[in-house]
Amino acid sequence: MTKFARMKAFAGGVVAVLLLLVQGACTSTSVITKENRYGFYSPDLVQYVAAQGDFPVLVIANPFGAGTDDDLLAVMQLPGFFPPTPFAATTDEARKFGHLVLVFNPIRASTGYGICTEPATQTASAPGRAGAADRMRLHATFCYSDELVSEAILEMPRPTGLDDPAFDVAMSQLMSSVLSSRGSDDSVCGDPATTNC
Repeated sequence: MTKFARMKAFAGGVVAVLLLLVQGACTSTSVITKENRYGFYSPDLVQYVAAQGDFPVLVIANPFGAGTDDDLLAVMQLPGFFPPTPFAATTDEARKFGHLVLVFNPIRASTGYGICTEPATQTASAPGRAGAADRMRLHATFCYSDELVSEAILEMPRPTGLDDPAFDVAMSQLMSSVLSSRGSDDSVCGDPATTNC
């Protein structure tokens, strides 16, 4: 084998190893997409809802099992720039005014508007099972009545449980995206040329 052929084979091997490392890194991290805040969004609106005592949350297709909505909400918290307020489970019938909706394993055609108006129709999962065996998708929306205020989608490796540190970090990032300290004028979706819309 000539020196050039050995160098070429070595370079090919290095490229293959790098591609495997990049692929492995991509599958072990959480990614937030579709982070949008619409005209009605304001940090003051989040504070207004929080000032009511509990922050209502409707959970659809909880992957941690039936009857674990309260456990899920207990490990979640508002971003640090808002007053400490506990999340409280609500029902589709009882939700009104400001509330979050968490839809696990959303259908591909899921929209924030659809989640705010008909949340139960926006998941592809039976309760207690959300998504593929190795990945979890979560479409989080902040709604005021049936109006979409802000939204973001989280995708991450399926957490081992509610106490999974990666899940805690991902949920903190998701809440900071959906309940941002920035107003709607600062939304990354203001420019249709951006890839985050």
